[in-house]
Amino acid sequence: MTKFGIDPGHNVNHDGCANGVRKSENQLIMEVSSKVISKLKALGHEVVNCLPASAHSMGNSLRQRTNKANHHNCDVFVSIHFNAFGKGANGTEVLYISNTGKSIAVPVVKEIAKLGFRDRGVKYRNNLHVLKATRMPAILIECCFCDNWTDMNRYDAEKMADAIVKGLTDKTLDSSSQLCPPCA
Repeated sequence: MTKFGIDPGHNVNHDGCANGVRKSENQLIMEVSSKVISKLKALGHEVVNCLPASAHSMGNSLRQRTNKANHHNCDVFVSIHFNAFGKGANGTEVLYISNTGKSIAVPVVKEIAKLGFRDRGVKYRNNLHVLKATRMPAILIECCFCDNWTDMNRYDAEKMADAIVKGLTDKTLDSSSQLCPPCA
């Protein structure tokens, strides 16, 4: 099984987030991340939650996240976020820095797009700490735009988490296995 480092983006002092039309980016991130973590565990994967308890700066917040994933020798690092761009943009995209990261990003963006979100594709980014400071393949998921009504009307935390997990593992959980994974 794979050891995932899951990074619920932002959600700590000194690491701000976007304002959404219904909820803040932080609230949305925590909804999705907690479900992704539990679903991956139910599938038998090991999961390291990389969210720091506190931070004294944004740089410190980012370093704690990647240091934790590196310390635990995670196989894959996944940072979960929601995008914002003045209410005019919509859709999903996944950022990567390595070819292996790209191969992980493509199925994730495709699964999220199946929920009806515009597929903005996968994008190479070499200037993001969480992508470049991890010793394992890393992706940053921009689930959708939290400041766009079209995206937020389509958004469902459970379905978003299912799509991410399916993209990462090519597996899904049915409702009975979510309730009782050892019984499956």
